[in-house]
Amino acid sequence: MNSKPVNTKKSKNIRNTLATATGCLLGVTAQAQSANDWETDVSVLIYNETDRVSAFEPAISLKKTYEDDSVLGFKLIYDALTGASHNGAAESDDVQTFTRPSGKGSYETAAGDVPLDDTFRDSRGSFSVNYEQPIGRFNKMIYGGNISAEHDFTSMSGSATYLHDMNQRNTTLSFGVSFEYDDITPEGGIPVALSEMKANTQTQERAGDADTRTMSEVLFGVTQVIDRYTLVQLNYGYSQSSGYHSDPYKIVSVLDNNGDLVAANGLNGTYIYENRPDSRTKQSLYGKVKRYIGGDVADISYRYMWDDWDVASHTIDTHYRFNISDSWYIEPHVRYYQQQEAEFYRYSLSNTEATPEYVTADYRLGDMTATTIGAKVGFMAGGYANSVRLEMYQQSGDESPSDVDALILQYNISF
Repeated sequence: MNSKPVNTKKSKNIRNTLATATGCLLGVTAQAQSANDWETDVSVLIYNETDRVSAFEPAISLKKTYEDDSVLGFKLIYDALTGASHNGAAESDDVQTFTRPSGKGSYETAAGDVPLDDTFRDSRGSFSVNYEQPIGRFNKMIYGGNISAEHDFTSMSGSATYLHDMNQRNTTLSFGVSFEYDDITPEGGIPVALSEMKANTQTQERAGDADTRTMSEVLFGVTQVIDRYTLVQLNYGYSQSSGYHSDPYKIVSVLDNNGDLVAANGLNGTYIYENRPDSRTKQSLYGKVKRYIGGDVADISYRYMWDDWDVASHTIDTHYRFNISDSWYIEPHVRYYQQQEAEFYRYSLSNTEATPEYVTADYRLGDMTATTIGAKVGFMAGGYANSVRLEMYQQSGDESPSDVDALILQYNISF
């Protein structure tokens, strides 16, 4: 602990700088709140992919700051998803027939089209709670818990983060740990890894009705006030997960040497259920610079992630908030993402090769680039802080299933 006397005025300025930076990061206009008042944040997000998945997501957050500077927060989210999801199969010049995950029906994909299961439906509810507890003048603990549930997936997680201020509160060190437990109960059960899909008139091999996965993570961070206008943040994260990592709904096409379908199991093509390793280790480095520029706020961040599946990604995220007046602002946003494929990613397999131990055709683990461009407009209305965000998302990869265009629209009100 720093034994030097604290410069109260300087510490207050730094706290205000940090509070302003945090508010800009969350995209919410700060409002004066007295102790024991509840702050409420309500948002509605609409996400729509061209010819694929659509999502509708309302959310509400509540936060209360007590006289001892402790903070209690709750958040409730509901997701409703509909549309068509890529099943992993390769495109073909012929019509393709697939068995539904339940095994009780089938669907077709026209010649030349990306194979999509157009009966994709899901909903998710998520509830989280956070509690910040000051410990003396220079330390703080943040505790968090979350539970989310879908019709085929349940997740529970908990976290704890310790923060220590030093250097007259110009520097904050943080250390966090988290743990997550997932229960996977797919429709129709868990398919046997690498087994062939069979027609719905035949019995599909199943490994059971459900499986589980656990993940633990540690995070080290430092936040540094460079001057009254500049804030820098650096983080390192390390996580390990074990258990069932495969997607029970994803398959891989097996083609002949000419790239044509090979009929099998009552279908006009041969498809095997994917298999991923039962463990994964991820590491990440993250850096952010936030600066106050003549009344505006700019920030840029970079994240590098790598894992033992040979996936590596780079993310650059930039915001520039033009504070037009005390009552409204415009915040353009550009994000670029580039990913290297997993070592076991394959668009398809050949019927003349041995089936590998691990394989997936899920484009989310393939080579890809993605760009998000848009802007948010914030304004005061009726004494409340409002914002509207509109963004375009474009993703591309080596194969057409990776190509995704989406529109994102979000409305937020804080009071």
